[in-house]
Amino acid sequence: MSTSLIETAKHLVAAPGVVHTTLLFISVVHRLWDYLHLVHAPRYPGEPAPLHPDVLAFLSNTVIPESFLDRTAEVRNLWDILRAEIPTWKGPLLEAEVDELLRKHGPLYNLGAYMLLPPHRTCVNPSCANVGSKLGKHYLTEARLYTLRNGVLPVYEVPLYCKHCKTRYRYAYSVNEAKQDSSHRVYYTTIPRRYIHAQSASFLEDRFFENLTCSAHVSTTNLARSYNSDLGQTENMLQTSLSTNILQSTVLDGFFLHALLRRAQRHDIPLEIAHRGVEQSHRFEGALHQFNTLMAGTGQPFYAHACHGCFKIFLHPETGQLQFIRAVVTDGVTIGHPCCRVAGCQNELMSNKDHFCGEHHALRNQCLVRGCKANAEPGRITCTEPSHRAREEAHIKASEPALLDLNRRLLSDGVPTSARRHATSLSTQHRDLSVQKAGGSGLTLEFARSTTHHDQLATFGCGVIITRMSMHHNEGVSSVKDFLKRVFPYPWLLPTHIFYDHACGLLQHLRAQKDRFFDMVRLVVDVFHARNHHKDDGDTFCNNHTNPALCPELLLADGKWTINSSVAEQTNVWYGAFQAITREMSMARFNFFLDEMVSLRNEWFIGELERAGKQPFLLDFSAAESEWRQAHPQSL
Repeated sequence: MSTSLIETAKHLVAAPGVVHTTLLFISVVHRLWDYLHLVHAPRYPGEPAPLHPDVLAFLSNTVIPESFLDRTAEVRNLWDILRAEIPTWKGPLLEAEVDELLRKHGPLYNLGAYMLLPPHRTCVNPSCANVGSKLGKHYLTEARLYTLRNGVLPVYEVPLYCKHCKTRYRYAYSVNEAKQDSSHRVYYTTIPRRYIHAQSASFLEDRFFENLTCSAHVSTTNLARSYNSDLGQTENMLQTSLSTNILQSTVLDGFFLHALLRRAQRHDIPLEIAHRGVEQSHRFEGALHQFNTLMAGTGQPFYAHACHGCFKIFLHPETGQLQFIRAVVTDGVTIGHPCCRVAGCQNELMSNKDHFCGEHHALRNQCLVRGCKANAEPGRITCTEPSHRAREEAHIKASEPALLDLNRRLLSDGVPTSARRHATSLSTQHRDLSVQKAGGSGLTLEFARSTTHHDQLATFGCGVIITRMSMHHNEGVSSVKDFLKRVFPYPWLLPTHIFYDHACGLLQHLRAQKDRFFDMVRLVVDVFHARNHHKDDGDTFCNNHTNPALCPELLLADGKWTINSSVAEQTNVWYGAFQAITREMSMARFNFFLDEMVSLRNEWFIGELERAGKQPFLLDFSAAESEWRQAHPQSL
């Protein structure tokens, strides 16, 4: 060991606290480095940057021990000696201790655990007459950062401003003419941001509980409750006007915003969201619709997936040529969102409490007897038709016994009843009751909102989900045909086999319609349903055309099936569990949320396939397209 190292070691042993103080000083300054150079940048190259007064006071009072006589002088000395090394410091940093120090004392000095600056120091607005000019007019905005490992941290956002084009640059986005009702936030989709600006004073880590929602179906309400009672419980938090509790809406907005940013990056398009003139709950609606359109059908990142579990290569026994199997399973899941009650209407509701969309809003005053088109009388739920009015009276009478019993309980306890308690409310504004029948006339009162019938899924034989789509009507073969054409819009994208529990009906429908789009695809009833499919009704079409036993390529030498055609049933269990979370979402949020859950699950599932040795990869359809076009020149 050299003499210099020995002497250094002796000094360290003699003053152990000095090492810790020096390392803590480096850690704090390293954390605040970008902010320091923003607020007190050198006037010319090579000039020593001054230390900001707030940072100087914070370091003097919290980092330097009280045993030093002149703590401020010690900070200045350390700054002069170490400032050149701190930007490129590769040694250890006391991150957890810095968090606690800034959590407890930072806000007293206008400092947060993180100072959230925009990524630009000069204007990058291409419409600015002085593009490239230096940004200024910084100010501090207090906020909260919700983390999974370090609890709730106080932070400050430090926006910058271009006086020439009036663009305000914030941590996550820029906004031009921010005071105008038509202003929009343009997010930095090409510059990774570590935190998600979920709401005005709330930031989240970028994958805040997303996988827990995906895998365990935990609602954002329960996530917020769990965080506030466990992970968010932090000692030494300086009390300010901002609450440390996270809101359910913050968790949900953070999820949607992070997912929107991911999709914008994937498609290499800008993400713009309304800045003013819109409520927070509707702020993302335009962007959600935009990216829902891009996702529909073929938009999932693993649309071209293949692996040893769903893509099989075999030697044809007659021709001796190599061939492949690419199998897909489709099935429906009972899950849906509120929709317009007019049959066939797919317009979005203005509010989830509405029964009709904007186009059919005038029908809200119709008589509630099923099939009746007349308007109800004011204060009534039925029209003047005597039988309809009788049905309304029967409904009122049916609700009276429970009301009278409750009133008797009040009287037995000596509690006076009021006229209001005897009145029967006919309002259905907040009801979500099932269709009600009373008496024996056969007339039905419809109180319930309408919901979409189900979601249709397409899944590879390995379990990776290709896509999903909400179906407004029942799972008829015509609807399934339209769904499959949307999933596989071109012939060269079609799989070799499609498993569907009513494949026989679909094939009959295609033949009746003279639709030859699926001629090169084997439509097969999945093995689970095939055993009892039309077993006793004398229908031989299914057995003669869609029986999986007709496809020897699907069988291995030992008699086992090479494709797991029951994978849809297993996937449905996972997918259907989101009903409780999504049932009150708008159409845009419903579709976006479930598409994102599918994407997150696929990411996880691909990792599982890799670990299982299935060697997942993405197909390149360009060769298949070229081959198909050469074989079908008449279709060009």
